[in-house]
Amino acid sequence: MRYLAIAFFTLLVTGRNIYGQDNKETGTQPGELSLRIKNINFVKDNEYSNPISASKFILMSSIPGFIDKSVWIEGYTILGYFFQPELIYAPSGKVTLRAGIHLLKYSGTKKFSQVRPVFSATLNLSEKTSLTIGSLSGCDKHRLFDPHFDRERLYSAYAEDGFQLSSSNDHLFSDTWLNWENFILKGDSTHEVFTFGESFKYTSSPIADFLRIEVPVQVQFKHFGGQISDYPENVETCFNLATGLRINIDLAQKRYGQAGIEYLQFINNVFPTTHPLAITNGNASWLRFHYTYKALYIGAAYWKAHNFFAPNGNSIYGSVIDLRADYVVHERRIITNFVYLTLLPESYLELFLGLETYYDVCLKRMDSAIALHLNFDKLFKLATFKP
Repeated sequence: MRYLAIAFFTLLVTGRNIYGQDNKETGTQPGELSLRIKNINFVKDNEYSNPISASKFILMSSIPGFIDKSVWIEGYTILGYFFQPELIYAPSGKVTLRAGIHLLKYSGTKKFSQVRPVFSATLNLSEKTSLTIGSLSGCDKHRLFDPHFDRERLYSAYAEDGFQLSSSNDHLFSDTWLNWENFILKGDSTHEVFTFGESFKYTSSPIADFLRIEVPVQVQFKHFGGQISDYPENVETCFNLATGLRINIDLAQKRYGQAGIEYLQFINNVFPTTHPLAITNGNASWLRFHYTYKALYIGAAYWKAHNFFAPNGNSIYGSVIDLRADYVVHERRIITNFVYLTLLPESYLELFLGLETYYDVCLKRMDSAIALHLNFDKLFKLATFKP
């Protein structure tokens, strides 16, 4: 419960001090009943290959037992969709209610992989800050870096339940949330699992009319515990922190796009640890170059890590477990390239195509990933009642 206390204290402080523009994402007016349909149809192909041939390893058996070793680093493809219809009602300007269902299905399977209810109440603390308890607004709203929070979760883990305090304006963005992933009752044989996080970013006013500075701070705690559980593994918490500096430069007042450079530092810890040889703490640095022109984004980056691990992050950046070699790599050095194309044929429709390549300097191997999705998000007004 001490983690909940920390979470609510952070929420209270953030709610008092972060102010921004109206962040009511539903757009529903007081007294209106609306139907919102969210749908993403996706294809993601991860071409991860080649056996490990480096020398700095430790045995995989020393990794804490709660880490899912079965999904790291081998290539795979996911193709499918999720469909999330919601009824939205605003009894007043301060309160919004949502009720619906989230359905996730992978092509080639006969059953839905996720069937979960959606229900939340949102309190608009002001025009600028809102608190949601229940089903959250979607994992992509956290705006986290890929090594911390795998972008693929947009497809596979979009729906979250817990609480969320969010606010943003031209200079400040803050998202504080708790995602309760596994609830237990007394005597259950599984861990209680939840993630608590804060995603914050400050963006400066234009300097000399063409330059902006951004300062992000991202924190995550992923807790595996439960005093009332009969699960044999020990209680442990993973901590991840990322912060740094980004400089954006407008080229001819953005007529030729925007270029930028960014340096980020990552820190990770696992505590308390009961495995003397396990990955208990590590760090990483990420130097990235960006260029954006209209719908096109091009990026290149250099990733250098020592014993880095983020349980919610993209496994390609971690201290890799190779299932055939059964080992962990201490040092990671990866050169990455990104090309994204994002088209908006309609205000409610997004077509995204992304290509990513990863060259591991230590292992001398090239991996790649390609993603294609259609994102539909539209509100249909059904009726108006007297508030």
